[in-house]
Order: sequence, then structure tokens, then C-alpha cells
Amino acid sequence: MSTPPTPQSGISLVETMIALFVVALLATAGGIMLTQSLRGTRIIEERGSDATELQTALSILRDDFAAFAVRPSRLDGSGEMPMLFEGYPVRFDGRIVTFVRNGWPNPAGYPRSDLQRVEYRFLDGALIRRSWSSPDAGPGTAIAEQTLFTGIEDVAVRYGREQSWKPDWIVLASTPDTPLPDKIEFTFSFGQDDTLTALFRIGLRE
Repeated sequence: MSTPPTPQSGISLVETMIALFVVALLATAGGIMLTQSLRGTRIIEERGSDATELQTALSILRDDFAAFAVRPSRLDGSGEMPMLFEGYPVRFDGRIVTFVRNGWPNPAGYPRSDLQRVEYRFLDGALIRRSWSSPDAGPGTAIAEQTLFTGIEDVAVRYGREQSWKPDWIVLASTPDTPLPDKIEFTFSFGQDDTLTALFRIGLRE
């Protein structure tokens, strides 16, 4: 007698399609996770770079205002009156604040004053520091310009003394008895609900 055929074991077409579908899902999920991981790493690196840039800028601002010197300053030939302190919200030309600081290092050892005219501007989304190697800057006076940080949408500034605040503060050299501000506050806006407020003390050094 012949033995009846036994059913052969194997994988049907339906099972193969299901297995391929599961593999495709796992591959897609893995690709998405990898992409998100790479994007997250890039964002962290960018944020870290931005944070370092911002901390450096805030340190420069703090040092400049702490070294404020009660000295008149003006740009020679500009028609400006000598100023002891010149602070605005943000002018049409981007200028914010101009003053003289001392304690400027002289690593080369050349004979010169340690006083420096300093000016801050907000232009094209960037906070810019300009400096002259002399309080009364003439045509031949060296000028340095440094972009401290970028990506700013707006800057709000106010100037204070004791408990009072003003949107601007101008002290002419011809009116030395006018009180000078003892603090300045910057509010930087980087986007919706993304702001940073920094308060700096202004040193009053003769």
C-alpha cells in the first residue's frame, strides 16, 4: 500500500508579505530615530555655540560699564558736542550708548593713555561694539569694530539711577553737575517669548 502524502512545511506568500511589512516598519522607525537624533545633536551644538557667544558678549558689556570713566568724549570734526555719557533707546543709526572707559590694557607697551571711547550699536540683528584708542577720536584715530552676537530681533534699553529709570540719558561735558546713571538694562528679544534681560552696574571713575 502506498503511504499518503504528508503536507510540506514552508512559508506561505501571505506570511512572507507580513514579514516584509514588519521589517519595513522597523527600518522606517529606525531611520526616523536616527534623523531625529542627528537633528537633536545639531541643535545642541548650535545652542552651545550661541550660549558661548552670548556669555562672551555679556562679559564684555559688564567689563566696559564697570570701567566707565567720567571723561568727555567726541568725534573730532563731527560737530558733536563733548559728552560725558550718551545713551538712547536705539537711535535711527543704530547707536545705543557712547562713553569713555579706562583700564584699557596696553600689551605692546607703547606710550599712550589707557582711556578708550566705546560705543554700542544695534544693526541688522547684531550687537556691535566700536572702540577708539582715544576719547577724542580724530580722523587718524584707530577704530576697532566687533560683532558681539547676532540673531537679535529687537533691543530695549533703559538707564537708571537709584530707584528711577529713563529711556535715554544724555550728560553734556558742559553740564558736569548733571547726575550720571549708575546702571543700564538691556532686554534682548530673539523671537516670540524668547528674551534675555541683563542689568549692568556703571562704575563712576575719575
